[in-house]
Amino acid sequence: MLIQFLGTNAGSPNIKRNVSSIALIFKKTSDVWLFDCGESTQNQILHTSIKLNKIKKIFITHMHGDHIFGLPGLLTSRSIHSSQCSLEIYGCKGIKSYIEMSLRMSNSYINFPLDIIEIKEGEIFTNDEFKVTSIFLNHTLECYGYKVNEFDKLGHLNVVKLISDGIYPGPIYKNLKLGKKVNLNDGTIVNGADYLGPSIKGKSIVILGDTSPLNDLCNEIFFVDVLIHESTLDYSLEFKANSRGHSTNVQAAIFAKNHKVKKLIITHFSSRYRNNGLNKILNECIYFFPNTKLAKDFSIFEV
Repeated sequence: MLIQFLGTNAGSPNIKRNVSSIALIFKKTSDVWLFDCGESTQNQILHTSIKLNKIKKIFITHMHGDHIFGLPGLLTSRSIHSSQCSLEIYGCKGIKSYIEMSLRMSNSYINFPLDIIEIKEGEIFTNDEFKVTSIFLNHTLECYGYKVNEFDKLGHLNVVKLISDGIYPGPIYKNLKLGKKVNLNDGTIVNGADYLGPSIKGKSIVILGDTSPLNDLCNEIFFVDVLIHESTLDYSLEFKANSRGHSTNVQAAIFAKNHKVKKLIITHFSSRYRNNGLNKILNECIYFFPNTKLAKDFSIFEV
């Protein structure tokens, strides 16, 4: 999986950074899950390899404009490009009426199946490969983070052991890789599970929306591979940040340290910070949590 940032600024865009949107890209299929869709997100997408018809899910953290104002335009452009692929949008109460009213009042239409799901905290989606859980955050209005948890995969097939046992490559290997039992021509039953290595642990990603520090530790966040956390202001402006439902860079770093995550990526920066200011924000984070990365518009991180 790849994480690509489409906007890393807080509140409103500036000349260097657009407002919030993050793409989770699945390398096998090129499918995309979008997290937030601030104003001009579709224009940001034009500068990437992302295709609108490959966006299969959109997760909205909350109803502030810098996280949702790009939705109506993206949806109508997806229709103009004749996408017939279905799309699911997840968000808090109000997201359904916002989308429907925007489309109706602008006399816009969509020509693909659209399902809008209003969520609460907890598990909101699961399939054979992933589970998505929403995490209630501490902001000025209802706001969620999202944990994407990849299920563990079966271990690698031990081909050397199979051959040594007289079981040679062929169509049966496909079922053996799935851990299934296979009948050989001589009537022998072979259990694929006996030839699989240790299971491969799935990856986990947490993408938080806007939040001031949570009062308690969150079990969903412990030990995740990647934590994406807002860093609106630097530590000297802690009171201002927290009073507006935001976090400082140092608070994000300490949060990552307390939850023993593997990597922290900070984003959602106030417009007051340019290159030198962002470097200062990053370095202060690294002091508390060394494996911290700073997101820039269009930067890509591999999970």
